[in-house]
Amino acid sequence: MSADLDVLDAALLDKAPDEADAGPEALGGLVDGQEGTGIGSRCGFPAPLSTLTGDLSLPKIRQRLADAAPEPIAVRPGDPWHRATAATERIPNHLTFGDDHVTQGQLVALGVALDLLPVTAPSTAKAELQQAAAAFERATRSRITADRDSARVLRRSVQAIWRDPATAGDGSGPAMLLDAALTAVAFAIHWHRKHQHTQQEAAAQQALVHLQAAYGPVTEPVLGNLARRAPGEQTKHRYAHHLRQAIPEHAERIVQDRAWDALTTVLAEAEASGHNAATVLDQALSQRSLDDARHPARALTWRIQRLGQRHVPGPRAQAAMARSIALQPTASASTAAALPTSQRSPARRR
Repeated sequence: MSADLDVLDAALLDKAPDEADAGPEALGGLVDGQEGTGIGSRCGFPAPLSTLTGDLSLPKIRQRLADAAPEPIAVRPGDPWHRATAATERIPNHLTFGDDHVTQGQLVALGVALDLLPVTAPSTAKAELQQAAAAFERATRSRITADRDSARVLRRSVQAIWRDPATAGDGSGPAMLLDAALTAVAFAIHWHRKHQHTQQEAAAQQALVHLQAAYGPVTEPVLGNLARRAPGEQTKHRYAHHLRQAIPEHAERIVQDRAWDALTTVLAEAEASGHNAATVLDQALSQRSLDDARHPARALTWRIQRLGQRHVPGPRAQAAMARSIALQPTASASTAAALPTSQRSPARRR
């Protein structure tokens, strides 16, 4: 696995000496830093993490999904993997600016989404993803009442996928969801730390380690397939030129990334289907800052793949979108302002 897969914002993973090597058995008994009647105390924390994979059986996951979203679910058009990924990409914003009830609703929905990944993952990644889901379930245990409505899109998208797991197709859906989940879990670690939820923070840290281990086996085959269809050098040069104009602070890192060829493929495919490549790239960049993205080139690849598969807008709609993008402030300043200074510079090095 490449070195960059092992790099994580140091500020999000720094551990106190007594927490650094905490095993699963150290995660029990407390909820939100209090003893007594919380969900964690009632449910208990089983000791070895390896014994928890049985809790991730299909009936168990479906029950958790039903608990998280008991109301009837209306099926929306479009790719549910794309909707789930877009909703997961918004979780850091909810954790940064939402209240505790919204945050809890987002964490519970993220946990249910993580339950989904082992079912659709390649065999080489299933064990790591099962352990990640089991660990993150502990990070969702809280006495805070969850605002389920705030995570409605993610919950409904996950339910739609459960109805037809075959929608994973070539694996790009699980890959893009996992990519977004890595950032969301890192923000969950920071949120729990800020609120002094020691047990949940440790559980989220464990989940992140397992997700990182699964990242390569899940995403590399998809990126490799895309890279083999990369356009010619002249087209790549045109895309790189626009990228340097649109986002100079990240452009060279993106162009040098192993995923650059995959990114140019999805841009070319969007263009072939009638989209304007520069406009699609600008839209992808406007969705969310890349400052906290672990892999900016890959994050852009998944975003552009989703945008490129949408219906091509007409000329008037394209002009309106261009005006909206030009007027939209970037999210990087507000996100950076919400994090401690020590957490900002490492995010740019990832």
